[in-house]
Amino acid sequence: MNSTPTPEKTSIIKNFAPGWFASVMGTAVIVVALFVFQSIFPFAKALQSFFLFTAIVLFLVLIVPWTLRWFLHPADVRHDLNHPVSAAFFPTMPISLLVIAIALEKAGSVFLEENTLWGILQVLWMLGASGILIFALSILNTFFHKSEVQWETSTLGWLIPPVSTLLVPVLGASLAVHFNGTTLGAINLMTSLIFTGFGSLLFILVMALVFIRYIFHPIPPSHLAPTLWVGIAPTSILTILALRISKPLVLFFQAPSEVEQILAFLSKPIGIMLWGFALFWFLLALVVTLGVHQKSPLPFALSWWAFVFPVGAFVVATGVLYQAIPLAFFQWIGVSVLALLLILWAVVAANTILGVWRGSIFKPHTPAKH
Repeated sequence: MNSTPTPEKTSIIKNFAPGWFASVMGTAVIVVALFVFQSIFPFAKALQSFFLFTAIVLFLVLIVPWTLRWFLHPADVRHDLNHPVSAAFFPTMPISLLVIAIALEKAGSVFLEENTLWGILQVLWMLGASGILIFALSILNTFFHKSEVQWETSTLGWLIPPVSTLLVPVLGASLAVHFNGTTLGAINLMTSLIFTGFGSLLFILVMALVFIRYIFHPIPPSHLAPTLWVGIAPTSILTILALRISKPLVLFFQAPSEVEQILAFLSKPIGIMLWGFALFWFLLALVVTLGVHQKSPLPFALSWWAFVFPVGAFVVATGVLYQAIPLAFFQWIGVSVLALLLILWAVVAANTILGVWRGSIFKPHTPAKH
């Protein structure tokens, strides 16, 4: 029996875009978005199980061609890693591990015992954090040595490698609380704080860089318009961290109750301010995208998944904020955007399935010149 891959299979692997795992991220984040509003949103628990199962299956399917491509087509992988547009999407693979783990934390107790669940979460967290750090360092190092990188190649997709580090403390804080009093718990908390430093400062640097590009140079072509929405995610995640980090800090440093009360108090206005930027960028991304669409209709591409995860992160941040500050304002916005999130996911997923069925989604992707 001939084991040589068929031309069809080879082309799929050869042209397998590095951003495919954004679909896993966009699917898994809906589990968490539904969780924070499960007391309000109808059929939330059933939908959580559906999206969690879908995200896990999707990851297991996608990891096969993603891994094979490194061995069968290393030249194509190197080309993408050296390209200022494509390279930014490689971290979506380890990011998807973390987002699945966060989804498992919220909905996995239904079918996993507690000890087994937290053991799996710890492993996924370590793998995801390691992958994110490796890609962030290697991609930024590559960019630093590429003097010919042009302004026009920059998009907010550049936020993905460095700012993905902010997802590490989201799960790391929960792991620190669960394993509090152990060496593992201390490692989880210290690593989470270090990664928070990575992501929060790099977010400011990269955001400023790309912001200048959007003002002084033509905006990216229509198929990259969804990358503008990536700017919603960083401060959405920082909102969650601001509201959730006080508990592991108090436990680890054995802070008195007065300190705990101060941290709990300060986290709320800080959370609102960070969420405010996410809300502003959500509105700006919506306005700019509609403007781009009026000039040139947005062709479907895998980059459409950039619509989904950032909106999901915003819903989660709004839900966490509503739990801390139960104002109807946050509830109304959260549930409304959650409904939009489900519609976005359905549209993008349907177009993705159609693209797979037709084979058009596996045609060689031709990023902008650099």
